[in-house]
Amino acid sequence: MKELSIGQAQKMTTPAPFALLSSVDDAGRTNLMAVSWWTYLSNHPVKIGACLSNKGFSGGNIRANGEFALNLVDETMKQKALDCGRCSGRDTDKAEKLGIELVEAKVIAPKVVEASKLVFECRLSDTLAVGDHTFFVADVVAIYGDESKKQLFAINGYGKLDTVEM
Repeated sequence: MKELSIGQAQKMTTPAPFALLSSVDDAGRTNLMAVSWWTYLSNHPVKIGACLSNKGFSGGNIRANGEFALNLVDETMKQKALDCGRCSGRDTDKAEKLGIELVEAKVIAPKVVEASKLVFECRLSDTLAVGDHTFFVADVVAIYGDESKKQLFAINGYGKLDTVEM
């Protein structure tokens, strides 16, 4: 076997469940970011973790406002979701620019993506600094979805998004 970079390893361990993470900024606008670095942490109580770059806009939103949603978007969002990872929410309203329909969440302030197979509404409970990223630990305060929809997975790193037959 040969030595590999972390990027090569990440490409080899796909597909990974993909989500658009929604957070709210200080002006009350919902921001979206592409993320596949999230995981289940606990069933009782229900907890989820998401790992975000320290350079990104969403991490500051979560720290400031304490809430986010993981929107496991459906196959109709393939290109729009990929495009969310190609611009910053600091200077772009991604939902407006990309034509992504947002709806009110059930419990939290950030809006959620209408075209989702599954939504986790989350409240921040802890953070952990991990190198150039921060791991956000959250209590899940609402879970809902539509089992008939096909979700997207990040493939080849973030090279493309697609559904996976199971």
